[in-house]
Amino acid sequence: MPSRKKPGSASGNKARLVTLPGAPRELIVVTQSDAGLRVRGPAMESVSGKSVTSLSKLLEANGATMTPCFGVEERVQRALMTAAPEVAETMPALVNYYFVEAADDKLDKLAEDMMNQSLVEAAYVKPPAYPPVYMELEEAAPRALEVAPPVTNAFMANQLYLEAAPGGIDARYAWLCAGGRGRNVRIVDIEGAWRFTHEDLLQNQGGVIGGVQSSDLGWRNHGTAVVGEFGGDQNNFGVTGISPLANVRAISIFGGGQSWGKAITDAANALRGGDIILIELHAAGPRFNFQGRDDQRGYIAVEFWPDAFAAIVYATQVRGVIVIEAAGNGAENLDDPIYSNRPVTFPLSWRNPFNLANPQSGAILVGAGAPPPGTHGANHGPDRSRLDFSNFGARLDVQGWGREVSTTGYGDLQGGSDENLWYTNRFSGTSSASPIIVGAVASLQGALRAANKPLLTPTITHDLLRNTGSPQQDAPGRPATQRIGNRPDLKSALNSLGIQPIVKLKEAKDVKEKDVKDIKDTKEKEKEKETVKDFKDSKDSSKEGKEVKEAKEKDFKDIKDSAEKVLDKVQDKIKEVFDRPETAAPTSLEERLARLEQTVSQLAHFISGEERPDLQASTLGEEEDLKALSHELEKQAVDAKAAKDHKDIEKLREG
Repeated sequence: MPSRKKPGSASGNKARLVTLPGAPRELIVVTQSDAGLRVRGPAMESVSGKSVTSLSKLLEANGATMTPCFGVEERVQRALMTAAPEVAETMPALVNYYFVEAADDKLDKLAEDMMNQSLVEAAYVKPPAYPPVYMELEEAAPRALEVAPPVTNAFMANQLYLEAAPGGIDARYAWLCAGGRGRNVRIVDIEGAWRFTHEDLLQNQGGVIGGVQSSDLGWRNHGTAVVGEFGGDQNNFGVTGISPLANVRAISIFGGGQSWGKAITDAANALRGGDIILIELHAAGPRFNFQGRDDQRGYIAVEFWPDAFAAIVYATQVRGVIVIEAAGNGAENLDDPIYSNRPVTFPLSWRNPFNLANPQSGAILVGAGAPPPGTHGANHGPDRSRLDFSNFGARLDVQGWGREVSTTGYGDLQGGSDENLWYTNRFSGTSSASPIIVGAVASLQGALRAANKPLLTPTITHDLLRNTGSPQQDAPGRPATQRIGNRPDLKSALNSLGIQPIVKLKEAKDVKEKDVKDIKDTKEKEKEKETVKDFKDSKDSSKEGKEVKEAKEKDFKDIKDSAEKVLDKVQDKIKEVFDRPETAAPTSLEERLARLEQTVSQLAHFISGEERPDLQASTLGEEEDLKALSHELEKQAVDAKAAKDHKDIEKLREG
């Protein structure tokens, strides 16, 4: 297949990128530590006895409202009391952050006036947030005139990021482990809009739980594509997510009273320790004076802004939630001294979060790496090299595919008039890279939970992703010293955590490892009375000489015949189970598994415990996988029985 050139490369001109309407700008006010401000709707007071008259009049004159960024102050304080003492000492003062809503054309002047208020330490206007997608216009255009097929084709073969390392993250290996598809893990995606009615996003999602969705198609396509990477349904069509059994929900940054920081803390409060937040946003940084650009130059991760940083710290250090954050598409070196210059409107306590010597947010920062050359006929440079738009620096932890990601949405792979049937081969940016990391972490957490092992903490996740995986590669003009980190390798990571597949399929050149759906923790199976043991006990009989030997040989023949009948019965049962009509009701698979487990238990004596997979009905694995497992189990039983027959015959001869 000839290589598809990068868009715009033929003429040497930059291709036009997809541009979306940004989220509204936000005015954030940070009060003095001794202000003791309490705001309840239009009412405002200071519990420390300070005058609030001037501040109230300023808000009223501008038709503005002020609300706590992170919720009612007393509730925030109670939540912080649950943090460890060392965490509480370094936590930003969340109760001092307020979100001011006013007409956009008044925000800049209002921020200046706020800085003159005695109760206010800082007041800054945040630039609009955008999704960090890096797609050319022609790539994002849906095939609108195409008529979608009656049944969507399977596009899993396009999802090469699922494959073994180093090209992919080896999600298929994780699927061989109990819990490796993300079961019992919760994820909240923070951005602008989603198509949760998509045909491939129906099984394990809880919808939008905060904010108001943007009506813009670009935002909606973006959210749909993001969720498809880790949450695409497990079925026989479309795509399959890296962690399809994880529960997926979403919070929008749009809507009255909503802000980036509030979305993050709301997500953290909706999750448990070990669950995952994905922040799919970036914004214009100081390189071009916080001004937006169509080429996204200078766009950076949202943790640069104090309220977002504080919210992430709350999520990671107080709630124990793992936060995955897009590094942004600004082509910025985050080690540049420009990021250590405190904007004059920021609090005096602010420190550059990209400098590892300063307090850290605890988020996993994700860069965009090139996929293997030839993916979808394209060549974006050496595999795992930094893509030219990706931000880089010591702060970045890990990389994902930043080009050629197949997922739900957009409609360039499968289009038509119905958005619910749209798929793409071209999702990109730190937008496409970050969901791959989410899926990888969800797989790890699901496997750890299934194994009753301690879950990853934000700190352990950070260290694991930095210390395992496939290393970044050089590209012309983009050396690996421009750090975006390793690409995850789930096999390596799982092995380092002591997690092994429940079922090991026989390896052969022409046999590909099958996807194996979650298998519950192996429980001790009841063993039937061992017939061979009965035979051995007969050695204590008082018979002597030839009669004894003949009796032993006869007993052994009976045992062998009995075992062969058991094996024949298993073979018949397996054939009976899998030859049933494919149109059976979904619950029939559970019945099939129950019957298969019942027959397999008759061969428990011939299979060692470590090789005996759990085939409980509740496992509900994919039928193709179970067929492969049953064939392998049958072969192991035959081999084990033959070996035991040989061993017992030798003992008889010796006797």
